[in-house]
Amino acid sequence: MRTRRSSTSKVVVAYVSMTCTPFRSSIGSPACAARSRTYSFRAIRWDPRARGCIAASLHASGSYGPPTFPRRVRGLVLTDVLARVEADAGKALELLKEYVRFPTISAHKRAQPETAAFVRRLLVENGFEAREYPTDGGPNVVFGQMIVDERKPTLLMYQHYDVQPVDPLNEWKRDPFDPAIEEGKFWGRGCADTKGNLIMQLLAVQAWQGVEGRPPINLKFVVEGEEEVGSPHFGSFVHANQEILHADGATIEGGDHLHEGTPKIELGCKGILYVEMTSRTAKVDQHSSYAAIAPNPAWRLIHALMTLRDAKGRIKVPGWYKDARRPTARELRYLQASAFKADALKEFWGVSEFVGGGNDFEVLRRLIYSPTCTICGFVSGYIEQGTKTVNPAVAKAKIDFRLVPNMKQATQFEKLRDHLIAKGFGDIELSPAKEALEAAAISLSARVVKAAIKGSVDAYGREPEVWPWSAGASAHGFFNEVVGVPSISGPGVSYDGSNYHAPNEHFRMEDFVGGAKHMAAMMARL
Repeated sequence: MRTRRSSTSKVVVAYVSMTCTPFRSSIGSPACAARSRTYSFRAIRWDPRARGCIAASLHASGSYGPPTFPRRVRGLVLTDVLARVEADAGKALELLKEYVRFPTISAHKRAQPETAAFVRRLLVENGFEAREYPTDGGPNVVFGQMIVDERKPTLLMYQHYDVQPVDPLNEWKRDPFDPAIEEGKFWGRGCADTKGNLIMQLLAVQAWQGVEGRPPINLKFVVEGEEEVGSPHFGSFVHANQEILHADGATIEGGDHLHEGTPKIELGCKGILYVEMTSRTAKVDQHSSYAAIAPNPAWRLIHALMTLRDAKGRIKVPGWYKDARRPTARELRYLQASAFKADALKEFWGVSEFVGGGNDFEVLRRLIYSPTCTICGFVSGYIEQGTKTVNPAVAKAKIDFRLVPNMKQATQFEKLRDHLIAKGFGDIELSPAKEALEAAAISLSARVVKAAIKGSVDAYGREPEVWPWSAGASAHGFFNEVVGVPSISGPGVSYDGSNYHAPNEHFRMEDFVGGAKHMAAMMARL
């Protein structure tokens, strides 16, 4: 053994060589054939902050893979990994700029092949085996994996490379596809939802590679290109490729931070039923002077919509809430301990009151557990500049219904159709979108949840917000229900003011770095 102490007495470097010879069983044959191994410790460092813990890189010759580090040893290695995240964040953000410049609007089918190729290249350059999988009529799905040791746990990370349309463009402060870092924030369409999360996760991988040569667990990425239009082709990919998607846990896109900086993880998501409702009352538009005798489709559709929801947000369709999952006592305790501040969100949005009112806990409970009915758009007649006196022939409304776990799209659609017929609106045409995002949620005791909570303590010094599921829709159902992989949303780069799906999408720089640290720590904790 050779030991060298630095002049500052803060670092001890030791080199130890130790050979273990196989013992023999009582009948004289080797009990562990060919397991004579030589271990060498190097770069043993003393850090007073670690209360005497020793960090070491342990290398073993032989064919049985690396030994498992004691947790106290791994702890100081993690300190170096988190420091590496900070050091390399600038390079990662430059890479994100390149990624955001792809105008991958799935609703317009823009830039899909080149963005998929870019994602695959990113994975390959970071040590993953990666390929593109074609879909039947949709953009390619990119899958990559890095198997460091078959005996170690595996984390699957789901992302999507498509983004929302940028309308209204005139409300953007800058070109949405010319990203910039200003005011301590990264700006650009898709940076928060969810291109920034992919780059953040790769930053965590790179940090482990820079310190230890590889991540502490096996990793898989699956990145699709149609999440923002409901993932109409991703389901068939999942069903056809379940074997490669198996893992001990999964992260879906990324989690938010609260305004004051606390990270948030969500144990599932709401589902979505998106329906286009059309009222047709004539073959052609008429002069508005005929309105005294001609039916008006806009009024017809408005009257139908008024039967769906009351002023407090409660859906009036009979049996709508029958299958909705109720909160557990444990879930409610987490929400009661939440740092969520309704007034902060109210001020950010510029609204005077929330639907239904209530204190912080009541608002948060309603946000998570309440199904919704939202008019996303309504069009009829003349809406351009100036005037045109017309009684239109057609009116259309786009409605999204957010569904909580146990509510299924097909069942809820039948309830909607039956309700409109019963109310005398059987003439209203209903066209459900090909959404594939069902509601899903997992238990608080799942291994991936515990890893995310412990990783938050490592990265932020405190536990995260834990929500039973997200108020939005995502891909949890594919993994929880089809593949059997428990999934969470988080860690992530965004916060509850990131303006995803709206003009001036952005994230805060500290949340990007914090999210990468959280992800790196979670890898060590799984």
